[in-house]
Amino acid sequence: MLRPIRWMWRGIAPLLAAGLALAPPGAALASPEDVLGFGARASAMGATGAAVAEGYEAVHANPALLSLSRERRLTLGMEGAIFDLRAGDQRLPYAPLRGSLIGAAVPIPFGGALADRVTIGLGFFAPLDVVVRGRILYPETPQFPLADRTQSVAVQAALGAAIGRGVRVGGGFAALAALSGSVTVATDSTGRVGTLVEDTLVASYAPILGASYDLGDYRLGATFRGELVGRFNVVIRAEDLGGIAVPPLNIAGIAQYDPAQIALEVARVNGPWKVAIGATYKRWSDYPGALEATVRCPDVDPDTGEPLTGSCAAPSPGDPGYSDTVAPRVGVERSVALRPGATAHARGGAFFEASPAPEQTGASNLYDNARLGLSLGYGLALAAPLPRLTLDLFTQVQILLPRAHRKRGEPGAGAREDGVVRARGVLVAGGTTVGVAF
Repeated sequence: MLRPIRWMWRGIAPLLAAGLALAPPGAALASPEDVLGFGARASAMGATGAAVAEGYEAVHANPALLSLSRERRLTLGMEGAIFDLRAGDQRLPYAPLRGSLIGAAVPIPFGGALADRVTIGLGFFAPLDVVVRGRILYPETPQFPLADRTQSVAVQAALGAAIGRGVRVGGGFAALAALSGSVTVATDSTGRVGTLVEDTLVASYAPILGASYDLGDYRLGATFRGELVGRFNVVIRAEDLGGIAVPPLNIAGIAQYDPAQIALEVARVNGPWKVAIGATYKRWSDYPGALEATVRCPDVDPDTGEPLTGSCAAPSPGDPGYSDTVAPRVGVERSVALRPGATAHARGGAFFEASPAPEQTGASNLYDNARLGLSLGYGLALAAPLPRLTLDLFTQVQILLPRAHRKRGEPGAGAREDGVVRARGVLVAGGTTVGVAF
């Protein structure tokens, strides 16, 4: 009996590894723009934007503000981030983020009552070396899901319209990459174990809605972003393995997750000083957890065709116990005219992101910390009689505030003698964009 089992395992084990390699990270949460902000200007101003976004950045921050763009503009850029994340006395290795950014704002040339009122915007962010990073680690392995949260392609599109009397509205969608696939293990005509791997990249979508109201030198902005879930599902099937029945195994779960959120902001938008103050509510309590059961029941009995009422599935992971958060933000921009047609912008900002994750008191070591973000940036805008170009740069430091995890029972990895693991770290990001109007 041991020889058939060993033979079967030799065929399936590589496939399990292949399936795990294909699947996105089991603990990764949220898209890159939710961690860093979208665009060099927004990232430099504390990831604000519901009331002060300009150009393509409004696709994410508030689609209603796209209607402020009255010229066609294409923006290209690069962004990157490095991570120094530690649990106890361990420094956890994470690859840096390197990605490209593309943004566009295109006014629609309507006539009559719709003239100069409607603009379409597009925004893309793509890591240079991955579509979505694939890692599934044991919960006991020390890890920071934050580092994987930035490693995925993000696509956004929206339309903004000026209604009149200072009122603007807009709407669009965000999309994340997801994966669906299968791995089949079977014997060929020679009796050898063969494998067939099929996988397909798909997209998941969520709405983005925004509105703003101008009141003199001030503007109120509000944005709703729907829950965005990027799932993965790789099914491993074993067939014709010497009469040994193996149920299908589902490597399934959530690769990327943006909670539903509402951003409210008030800003001074006229004059050389622009100041934005706001907060973003994030409904993390709806997060169901990263992984799903590996064995699932069919809906009907394959022999009788009768509906199945019992449960044959493997135990599902429990509720991760995430809680809702509110992230306050502030951003400042100072504009200085250098010469006719040339304006410089100095920017700064700060924000605080509370951690939605509970303390890791058991065997799991999925660490998440509250983050204090500080940002700086510089911009140069050229207009006629000079070429209509913009250059923007930003740098952002996010400090993961130290957090103590008091382990029950056996000390966890990296724990001190008293069973406490202290998690901490730093994220440093930066980038630059160049825009041209035409």
